Amino acid sequence: MRKRLSIFSLVCTVLVWGLLGVSAVYWVFALTEPPPRDRLPDAPVVPQIKPSAISAWLGAGGVTEDHSPASGPRRYELLGIIAQGRSGVALLAVDGQAPRPYLVGTVIEDGVMLRAVGPRHAELAADRKGPMLQRLELPVPPELPPPEGLTLSARTPR
Repeated sequence: MRKRLSIFSLVCTVLVWGLLGVSAVYWVFALTEPPPRDRLPDAPVVPQIKPSAISAWLGAGGVTEDHSPASGPRRYELLGIIAQGRSGVALLAVDGQAPRPYLVGTVIEDGVMLRAVGPRHAELAADRKGPMLQRLELPVPPELPPPEGLTLSARTPR
């Protein structure tokens, strides 16, 4: 019995010392590892936006680039919006000209810029933080007739 106890105590001793050694090696590597470097975040990727593609996607016909200033009051018409968070694009027609897409922050004409867009509106202002000059709303889409061949019935709760 004495022999059996000594083999058992020998195996336990070797296991305890082995675990202690593995633990010591782990902590040596963990404590001597150089601290992680503070990496600057990568610059955000700004997508290249093609105004003609956005105009076509929003339903505008041929878009002409007319930057000539006109005298007198201007009339703005909101024809479409792509809004995502704080950024977005609004399709605006100015004085009845062909519609053009404007990114948020883009100057439409002297003293007027697209300040913000929402799901169904666009805000014009003199600058980003200035008071809103005009709020443009999208027209309400027309009510579509029900599809041919389908009958609509009201469900009654059970």
